[in-house]
Amino acid sequence: MRLAALALLLMAAAVVHAQPRPQMAAEQAAHHRVADYLQGWQPESLDARAWRPDFVVAADGSGTHRTVQAALDALPTAEAGEGRRRYILVKPGVYREPLCARGKAPFTLYGDPAAPRPILVEGRYSAQPKPVGQAAKACVGAAEAASYGTAGSASVALIGEGIQLLHLRIVNDAMDGVRLGQGYPPGAGERGGAQAVALLLQGDRHQLQQLELLGHQDTFYVAREAQRPGPARVHVRDSLIAGDVDFIFGNASLVIEGGAVLRRAGRRAPGDPGHVLAPSTLASEPYGFLLSGVRMRAEPGLQAGSASLGRAWDQGVKPGSWPADLPAHARPNGQALIRDSELGPHLGPWAASTARRPFEAGINRLSEFNNRAAPRDWGRERLALDDGWGAAEGGTTGGSAAAPEDVYEVHNRAELERALAAGSRPKIIRLHRRIDLSRDAQDRPLGYEDYRDPDFDFQAYVHAYDPARWGRRPPEGPLEEARKRSVRRQAERVVLRLPSNTTLIGVGPEAGFINGMVLLERVQNLILRGLHFADAYDFFPAWDPNDNAAGEWNSEYDTLALRGARHVWIDHCSFDDGPRVDGQARVALGRPLQHHDGLLDITQQSDLVTVSWNRFSRHDKTTLVGGSDAHRQDEGRLRVSFHHNLWEAVKERTPRVRYGQVHLYNNLFVGRSAAAGGGDHAYAYSIGVGLRSRIVSEANVFETSPDIPSRQLVRLLKGQGLRDSGSLHNGRPIDLMALLREAHPEAALIEEPGWSPLLRGPLDPAEAVAQRVRAGAGAIIQSN
Repeated sequence: MRLAALALLLMAAAVVHAQPRPQMAAEQAAHHRVADYLQGWQPESLDARAWRPDFVVAADGSGTHRTVQAALDALPTAEAGEGRRRYILVKPGVYREPLCARGKAPFTLYGDPAAPRPILVEGRYSAQPKPVGQAAKACVGAAEAASYGTAGSASVALIGEGIQLLHLRIVNDAMDGVRLGQGYPPGAGERGGAQAVALLLQGDRHQLQQLELLGHQDTFYVAREAQRPGPARVHVRDSLIAGDVDFIFGNASLVIEGGAVLRRAGRRAPGDPGHVLAPSTLASEPYGFLLSGVRMRAEPGLQAGSASLGRAWDQGVKPGSWPADLPAHARPNGQALIRDSELGPHLGPWAASTARRPFEAGINRLSEFNNRAAPRDWGRERLALDDGWGAAEGGTTGGSAAAPEDVYEVHNRAELERALAAGSRPKIIRLHRRIDLSRDAQDRPLGYEDYRDPDFDFQAYVHAYDPARWGRRPPEGPLEEARKRSVRRQAERVVLRLPSNTTLIGVGPEAGFINGMVLLERVQNLILRGLHFADAYDFFPAWDPNDNAAGEWNSEYDTLALRGARHVWIDHCSFDDGPRVDGQARVALGRPLQHHDGLLDITQQSDLVTVSWNRFSRHDKTTLVGGSDAHRQDEGRLRVSFHHNLWEAVKERTPRVRYGQVHLYNNLFVGRSAAAGGGDHAYAYSIGVGLRSRIVSEANVFETSPDIPSRQLVRLLKGQGLRDSGSLHNGRPIDLMALLREAHPEAALIEEPGWSPLLRGPLDPAEAVAQRVRAGAGAIIQSN
């Protein structure tokens, strides 16, 4: 950080008379919680579905403003805003503009969580020259400076109170592709101006959720507003923050819960130092930075121990000029605590301060508590020997034994198909991007007309098979054959088949698949981790007049489907419908078209599967274990473990089980009724007890709107076997089997399923499940 940035912060005089505070001892750190750092402030629950935007930003002119800055300028001042919050919805797109807002009424800037994140990007760096007399930013000033300075480099600078940011990607790309000492822009040496801030926040009570903050040095700057007394608090949840040097820094009270902190590679030699945190907490303040339940990862290519957890920013002291005789009470002394988090092997200990003051355990306020080591190489990791059904009968190793020539770095579909051509040889595929499965070889997006058979006409189809005319017979004839040909044309493009002995991991933001289905059919020994699966959209759903009382439209594709697959581990992935939710689909033959099937379906004698730490959201029929009552050959197979998964804003089937021996433990189920705002995904039920299923449930947690009774959590669907213990519903103990008996006194229910889980580690107490799962489930970033 440069000294020019100090104009934004409180004067060092506020530090001079403070008393020294030693580093927290472990027993003291154990008692420091989120509430301590937030100092009496309780952040709101951010739910975009409940908001009505005051302004809509769309580059194509379909909103109220074409640029984000125009919408920010339209906000009233804090004095004129009468305390009412304003909402700015940003439509998907790339908005390249320096953004700045100061002294506005409380506002929420957000993208639609059901659509791709809008990208707010700029490319200025600290030492970049600017005309003298021109402000670096309208809300930052520094007009007298010859360069932008650290604060002036920010892609987004927001100063005020009560600012909320949700589902956005904020980027400073000034240093992308620039390596230290090789082709730097003028003045941007390692210590002379390589700083390039993505997001600067000043003020108090700011909330960030589902963000991606991408930069290199000084990505995320949280600071007190100059001359403003009182606290400066920032709360970040379920987000990704990426950089390489001091990339989370400042003197505000910052809490980061869940999500990932990613140390980037490429600009520096693999062994060069880099620092994650750089707090400059005032010596008079007890609380600086708290990271809780965070996954601290690195991009490939970094050596073990090459990055420090962080260093104190000795604000106002030049590097190498630390005066040994400076009284302890006058020392700048940034405070940070990392607790209950997962630390990658790239991380070493705390480092000397920015003034090169050695780290002293008795003086510094930089601490750790109850952290755990992340895997050294995710691609080489095998499923643990006690981790669910996937660990049985020899376990699941995926491609962990791959030869060096069978480790593939994949950025597009062509590279992926070359990797898959290795067949059943052990292979590790490291996916860096999201692959759109509905694009042609020229990367052109494909849609309805590209797949439609010339003889298929939807309106003619609806007219022909109207039950009032056709009756309840299944469709047949030329129009149905044309629909099936259309389905085959789409399937040839959008269905991706994985071979045996494969480890497929996401190693970058948004790695995964969209607009298609990943299929594991008659294969074995696969590991899928850190991937985002979305929007397996069927343009030609089938009409079944005998499905339910009035008939139903049914889709062909799941985002991920296991059919006859054995020994599979699905871990830390995210699943959703993407931007095209079925609640927006049109109605035909009296029923809504169903363009999506399952998010994850495990059927057709699949066996020995572990599903762990995944996030399932915004969907209707979520997960089947067993595809049909008629599939009697599934008996004795479909052995599946689900643990530490989060199901939120999903309607049902989490999971719905037929025949299988399914173990559910330490999962979190979150739902709201239609009356409570559940919208397109109003809650129906969680666990479906289907034909000849044998389910063991332990210490699962259900959080629902108060109008959903406990008996609705589980549904009897021709099944009998269920054993439940230790579960909670809205904080109260429940017994799912007792609830079933109460709802179905006539049913011959069996509490002893005939098997007992042997392959699992210690159970988390139900009281700890919600926090752990929210902090750790899903695929923000999973590589080191």
